[in-house]
Amino acid sequence: MNRKEFLENPDVINFISWLKTKLPSLKLKLNFKASRFVPGGLTTDINGFEEILAQYKWSSSWTHPDGATMKSTNWLETKESLAQLSEWLTTAINNNDETQTLEACLQILKWGGVRGAIPFLSRKYDEKELVTYLRSVEQLMLLDNDETDLNQLNEISIQSFDAGLTKIHALLDKTGSPIYDSRVGAAIGMLYSLYCHQNNQAKATLQFPYGKARGDQIRNPKNMPNGLAMNVCSDLSYAEWAQWQVRLGWIIRDILESTDWFTDEGEIAARCRAFEACLFVIGYDLRCFELGKTNNLSEEIEHTTPSRGTTWVPTSHSFSKIINDYLEFRQMSSSDNKAAFTTWLVDKKNVKPTTAVSYLFPFPIQEFDLFERPLKDIERIAAGGEDGLLAALSIDKLEPFTLGDEREKVCLVDVFITGEGYKNYATGSDRVNSIMQAGYAGTNSSANTLMTVGRNVGRHFGLLDANSNTTELFERFFEEFSLED
Repeated sequence: MNRKEFLENPDVINFISWLKTKLPSLKLKLNFKASRFVPGGLTTDINGFEEILAQYKWSSSWTHPDGATMKSTNWLETKESLAQLSEWLTTAINNNDETQTLEACLQILKWGGVRGAIPFLSRKYDEKELVTYLRSVEQLMLLDNDETDLNQLNEISIQSFDAGLTKIHALLDKTGSPIYDSRVGAAIGMLYSLYCHQNNQAKATLQFPYGKARGDQIRNPKNMPNGLAMNVCSDLSYAEWAQWQVRLGWIIRDILESTDWFTDEGEIAARCRAFEACLFVIGYDLRCFELGKTNNLSEEIEHTTPSRGTTWVPTSHSFSKIINDYLEFRQMSSSDNKAAFTTWLVDKKNVKPTTAVSYLFPFPIQEFDLFERPLKDIERIAAGGEDGLLAALSIDKLEPFTLGDEREKVCLVDVFITGEGYKNYATGSDRVNSIMQAGYAGTNSSANTLMTVGRNVGRHFGLLDANSNTTELFERFFEEFSLED
């Protein structure tokens, strides 16, 4: 499907028309908790979509090529940071400079507070294919090219995708491609849900995916009054996630090409970035829509009680066992993918198919991105200890653990929760109760699953000792980390 075909879809036409009518008078009540990303928090009322931009907050920093630390919080500062990061990445790619391309990508991830893409980027760099890969994807995602076709974004052309890579591809693009992360997806999905409700459309034909939050914010439109069920970004294939970035970009450009919104931002690409930034603000917590009360988006609002955001309960697995099984598989097999490894576990280890799938919890990009790693990296990860942790994170020296706005790195977060539990509570029941009271798990069973995985991963990497007490490495790794930030 190309741009013309997509924009001629009746549902897309009607949704765009609805957005152009409703967004200028959009009423919201923003209520952000104070965190390292939003110092001091944010509480304010919004009357009109364009007003949101002045309330943009994302406190972050990155390192300029000259060594200076670049900090940004509000939109003007962030816009300048993004412009410099985009220029750095573009120049490096134009110069076919693999080293500077990697460094620019890493600083984009640092600005965004995400790390999951580092193993993939490092692998492409080691293969001297990073520049070629990013350039090829750039051409496939151009928003102003009538030949851009969603079918060209497939499992061959899109080799990885997550909340970090969407930022890299968006900043390399010059046609207005949006960063499609958990918050942007949540916002556009909620708006589409309200459009469907107002038009008596019970099922979403546009399945805008969202991502789970790390805290108690609501990002699943289904958990809101009149919200429709949407897909989760991490459940999609890499290509499908990339396709949604293009679809949203087509919608945003079409709206801005026929309105005067955000004209102070400059050309169309800059206006698209501003539109996306407003979605990012809205998507922090969908409760900003205040549904269940009078709202200009829909005359009849069904009142329901939204559920809590998310927990830190993983799928049960033994990390130490599965990483050593995977090492054995890699040493014996020429194939290296989810299907091949799952089949191998069933055939060689007599594991049930459903159990084999659950064992793969630490493999996706949201955790350790283990498939297609160099064998030497898998050997180091399987050996464990601090060196294994460095290999798992694709870094040369230990850096303090950080977590962005997404629910990811669950295995390592569970190590932190477990270690803090053993540090602060003497009995297992007290630890379970503390985990449940904090909202990290909902039941005794799930809290115990969380700690079982936390103990196993923690001991494997030397973050916890044999008695599950925190080690010196734990204190160094988690020294600046808090789940409350």
